[in-house]
Amino acid sequence: MITNPVLEEKDRVQGELAEAAGYDVKKYSELVHRLFLEMQEQYGLKFKYADRAGEFSRPTVPHDFSSPPTLVKA
Repeated sequence: MITNPVLEEKDRVQGELAEAAGYDVKKYSELVHRLFLEMQEQYGLKFKYADRAGEFSRPTVPHDFSSPPTLVKA
């Protein structure tokens, strides 16, 4: 596997987040989303996601993981 310092840091942080979430996907997603919002606030950033014609999109956090995702035509 090809590696570099950026990928190693990404893997380290993902491992810490997974452990903090107790390896629960829903908790992991909620934790990452909360950290993302805090980062936007701290650095004055605003991320905008593009809508791509002809693509499928899935619901974003929060999502009820007790049922399978529903694909929605964008």
